[in-house]
Amino acid sequence: MNKAIFLVLICFVIALTANAQDNLYYEFDFYGTWTLDLNEYELEDDIYIFKKEKSSNNQQEKLNILVTFLESSKCRVNYDRTSGFCGTETFKDYSWSFDKDLGIINIYHSVELLKEFKEQSPDDFKDFGLPEKYNSMELKIVTLQDESIGLEILDWE
Repeated sequence: MNKAIFLVLICFVIALTANAQDNLYYEFDFYGTWTLDLNEYELEDDIYIFKKEKSSNNQQEKLNILVTFLESSKCRVNYDRTSGFCGTETFKDYSWSFDKDLGIINIYHSVELLKEFKEQSPDDFKDFGLPEKYNSMELKIVTLQDESIGLEILDWE
Protein backbone atom coordinates (compact mmCIF):
# COMPACT_ATOMS: atom_id res chain seq x y z
CA MET A 1 0.00 0.00 0.00
CA ASN A 2 2.84 2.39 0.86
CA LYS A 3 4.43 1.72 -2.53
CA ALA A 4 1.22 2.71 -4.31
CA ILE A 5 0.96 5.98 -2.37
CA PHE A 6 4.65 6.65 -3.00
CA LEU A 7 4.22 6.05 -6.77
CA VAL A 8 1.17 8.32 -6.92
CA LEU A 9 3.10 11.02 -5.07
CA ILE A 10 6.06 10.73 -7.48
CA CYS A 11 3.72 10.96 -10.49
CA PHE A 12 2.06 14.02 -8.99
CA VAL A 13 5.43 15.76 -8.44
CA ILE A 14 6.54 14.94 -12.00
CA ALA A 15 3.26 16.30 -13.40
CA LEU A 16 3.65 19.53 -11.43
CA THR A 17 7.25 19.92 -12.56
CA ALA A 18 6.38 19.31 -16.20
CA ASN A 19 3.48 21.78 -16.01
CA ALA A 20 5.68 24.46 -14.44
CA GLN A 21 8.23 24.09 -17.23
CA ASP A 22 5.62 25.02 -19.83
CA ASN A 23 5.85 28.63 -18.66
CA LEU A 24 9.62 28.95 -18.92
CA TYR A 25 10.64 31.05 -21.89
CA TYR A 26 14.03 32.05 -23.17
CA GLU A 27 15.09 34.91 -25.40
CA PHE A 28 15.45 32.63 -28.44
CA ASP A 29 11.78 31.58 -28.11
CA PHE A 30 10.87 35.01 -29.46
CA TYR A 31 13.30 35.22 -32.40
CA GLY A 32 11.50 35.81 -35.68
CA THR A 33 8.67 37.98 -36.86
CA TRP A 34 5.53 38.67 -34.81
CA THR A 35 2.43 40.23 -36.34
CA LEU A 36 -0.31 42.45 -34.97
CA ASP A 37 -3.07 41.81 -37.51
CA LEU A 38 -5.07 45.02 -37.41
CA ASN A 39 -7.90 43.40 -39.38
CA GLU A 40 -8.76 41.34 -36.27
CA TYR A 41 -9.46 44.33 -34.04
CA GLU A 42 -12.04 47.06 -33.68
CA LEU A 43 -10.95 50.60 -32.86
CA GLU A 44 -12.36 50.38 -29.34
CA ASP A 45 -10.49 47.17 -28.45
CA ASP A 46 -8.34 47.45 -25.36
CA ILE A 47 -6.17 44.38 -25.83
CA TYR A 48 -3.89 43.96 -28.84
CA ILE A 49 -1.80 40.80 -29.24
CA PHE A 50 1.11 40.04 -31.54
CA LYS A 51 1.25 36.48 -32.88
CA LYS A 52 4.02 34.60 -34.67
CA GLU A 53 3.81 35.69 -38.29
CA LYS A 54 1.81 33.48 -40.57
CA SER A 55 2.61 33.41 -44.25
CA SER A 56 -0.17 34.58 -46.50
CA ASN A 57 -0.59 36.35 -49.79
CA ASN A 58 -3.89 37.91 -48.68
CA GLN A 59 -3.51 41.65 -49.37
CA GLN A 60 -5.82 42.50 -46.47
CA GLU A 61 -3.33 40.91 -44.07
CA LYS A 62 -0.74 43.46 -45.14
CA LEU A 63 -2.41 45.86 -42.68
CA ASN A 64 -0.16 44.61 -39.93
CA ILE A 65 2.37 45.95 -37.52
CA LEU A 66 5.42 43.72 -37.55
CA VAL A 67 8.10 43.16 -34.92
CA THR A 68 11.13 41.03 -35.78
CA PHE A 69 13.20 39.94 -32.79
CA LEU A 70 16.84 39.26 -33.68
CA GLU A 71 19.89 38.03 -31.81
CA SER A 72 22.09 40.39 -29.80
CA SER A 73 19.07 42.29 -28.43
CA LYS A 74 18.29 43.83 -31.82
CA CYS A 75 14.84 44.11 -33.32
CA ARG A 76 13.07 45.75 -36.21
CA VAL A 77 9.58 47.26 -36.08
CA ASN A 78 7.30 48.23 -38.95
CA TYR A 79 4.72 50.73 -37.70
CA ASP A 80 3.70 51.79 -41.21
CA ARG A 81 0.36 50.02 -41.61
CA THR A 82 -0.01 50.84 -45.30
CA SER A 83 3.50 50.01 -46.50
CA GLY A 84 2.45 46.53 -47.59
CA PHE A 85 0.24 47.95 -50.32
CA CYS A 86 3.20 49.79 -51.85
CA GLY A 87 5.29 46.62 -52.00
CA THR A 88 7.95 47.86 -49.58
CA GLU A 89 8.20 47.43 -45.85
CA THR A 90 9.64 50.28 -43.79
CA PHE A 91 11.32 48.97 -40.67
CA LYS A 92 12.93 50.94 -37.85
CA ASP A 93 15.76 49.49 -35.81
CA TYR A 94 15.32 49.08 -32.06
CA SER A 95 16.77 47.06 -29.20
CA TRP A 96 14.89 44.70 -26.92
CA SER A 97 15.23 43.01 -23.58
CA PHE A 98 13.38 40.13 -21.96
CA ASP A 99 12.63 39.93 -18.24
CA LYS A 100 12.12 36.20 -17.56
CA ASP A 101 10.77 36.76 -14.06
CA LEU A 102 8.02 39.14 -15.17
CA GLY A 103 7.42 37.63 -18.62
CA ILE A 104 7.84 41.09 -20.16
CA ILE A 105 9.57 42.15 -23.37
CA ASN A 106 10.66 45.78 -23.59
CA ILE A 107 11.36 47.30 -27.01
CA TYR A 108 13.39 50.49 -26.85
CA HIS A 109 15.75 52.73 -28.76
CA SER A 110 18.82 54.55 -27.60
CA VAL A 111 20.23 57.66 -29.14
CA GLU A 112 23.86 57.16 -30.20
CA LEU A 113 24.77 60.65 -28.99
CA LEU A 114 23.54 59.75 -25.49
CA LYS A 115 25.51 56.50 -25.53
CA GLU A 116 28.69 58.33 -26.48
CA PHE A 117 28.08 61.03 -23.86
CA LYS A 118 27.58 58.39 -21.17
CA GLU A 119 30.77 56.57 -22.17
CA GLN A 120 32.86 59.75 -22.30
CA SER A 121 31.42 61.55 -19.27
CA PRO A 122 29.57 59.11 -16.98
CA ASP A 123 29.42 61.57 -14.07
CA ASP A 124 27.95 64.37 -16.20
CA PHE A 125 25.51 61.92 -17.76
CA LYS A 126 24.30 60.93 -14.29
CA ASP A 127 24.11 64.57 -13.12
CA PHE A 128 21.90 65.53 -16.06
CA GLY A 129 19.53 62.66 -15.27
CA LEU A 130 19.34 61.56 -18.89
CA PRO A 131 17.62 58.27 -19.73
CA GLU A 132 19.75 55.43 -21.06
CA LYS A 133 16.96 54.34 -23.35
CA TYR A 134 13.59 55.49 -24.60
CA ASN A 135 10.90 52.84 -24.26
CA SER A 136 8.85 52.23 -27.35
CA MET A 137 6.71 49.21 -26.49
CA GLU A 138 6.18 46.86 -23.57
CA LEU A 139 4.82 43.37 -24.28
CA LYS A 140 3.56 40.67 -21.91
CA ILE A 141 3.69 36.97 -22.75
CA VAL A 142 0.20 35.44 -22.90
CA THR A 143 -1.10 31.97 -23.75
CA LEU A 144 -3.60 31.97 -26.62
CA GLN A 145 -6.63 29.70 -26.99
CA ASP A 146 -4.69 27.37 -29.30
CA GLU A 147 -2.00 27.02 -26.57
CA SER A 148 0.53 29.05 -28.60
CA ILE A 149 2.07 32.18 -27.13
CA GLY A 150 1.20 35.74 -27.96
CA LEU A 151 2.62 39.10 -26.95
CA GLU A 152 0.04 41.48 -25.47
CA ILE A 153 0.77 45.20 -25.69
CA LEU A 154 0.94 46.71 -22.22
CA ASP A 155 2.39 50.07 -23.18
CA TRP A 156 3.08 51.70 -26.53
CA GLU A 157 4.70 55.04 -27.38
